[in-house]
Amino acid sequence: MKPAPPLARIVGKAILPVGDLTEAIAFYEGLGFEVEMYDSGYAWVRHGGGEILHLQVAPGLRPDANHASCYLHVQDADAWHAAWREFGVTVGQLTDRPWGMREFSLTDPSGNLIRIGHNL
Repeated sequence: MKPAPPLARIVGKAILPVGDLTEAIAFYEGLGFEVEMYDSGYAWVRHGGGEILHLQVAPGLRPDANHASCYLHVQDADAWHAAWREFGVTVGQLTDRPWGMREFSLTDPSGNLIRIGHNL
């Protein structure tokens, strides 16, 4: 197999399914992100001037059966954890993982698992 060409930087964006775009926008804005609606079925979530993920309406989505997730790699997971707890957001325990990350997680109203962490 031929290796991928070298790139200085690759930036990917998760596209998360949501059942209700208005509810999703309110949730992500409540986390302190900027959200821009493209149309009635799609929105961009931004932070620090850049897009971090996209939201796309998935009709009939059942949050309890949603297996979508994404990972937000940050500089200081402790600071994010503390800030979101102050906002009243239910977040998981901040833990040092054997794979070299300090991380925690939360779940949005559509059942998307959001993991947040930094390198140890």
